[in-house]
Amino acid sequence: MTIPHLTRLADLAPTPWANGRGQTIELARRPSTGPFAWRLSLATITEASPFSPLPGVSRALLTVDGSLSLVVDGRPCELGRHESVVFPGDAAVSVAAPAAAQRDLNLMVRGAATPALDTLAIDGRVTTTADVIAVVALDGEVTALGARLLPGDTVLTEGTETALRGRGTVAVATIH
Repeated sequence: MTIPHLTRLADLAPTPWANGRGQTIELARRPSTGPFAWRLSLATITEASPFSPLPGVSRALLTVDGSLSLVVDGRPCELGRHESVVFPGDAAVSVAAPAAAQRDLNLMVRGAATPALDTLAIDGRVTTTADVIAVVALDGEVTALGARLLPGDTVLTEGTETALRGRGTVAVATIH
């Protein structure tokens, strides 16, 4: 059985995108070294940019701070705050320049599984379900594992039911 683990965003360092036009912070991945089976990250977008193609990978993207305008395989995709989209890693994806820096969560999964990033409003006490692999604090005052979560802090649950308390919004990462 996996023991839930808290990772503080403040303890993680950003790395540049492969195309050099943004940066990302890896929040969690399995396995922890080598090619990932799944990877959860927080990206900062400051300019228009194509996404790097990732054949064999499925991607879920959830906006954190505001809206993003994407084009996925030639189709416009407008995402408001805390909205998500799922697309294949080999899709031709680009993002328009945002008015201000925007962050988004990315869950990438290799193989036939499908990633999902959804938001969950906490008002009191909620227990995550067994299919949740991670929870990322987005806003408000939410506690887990006896600690207050700051925006971007991640609780790696990996199928362990975990209690969340307080009032705020979290992103919930699942793989189906």
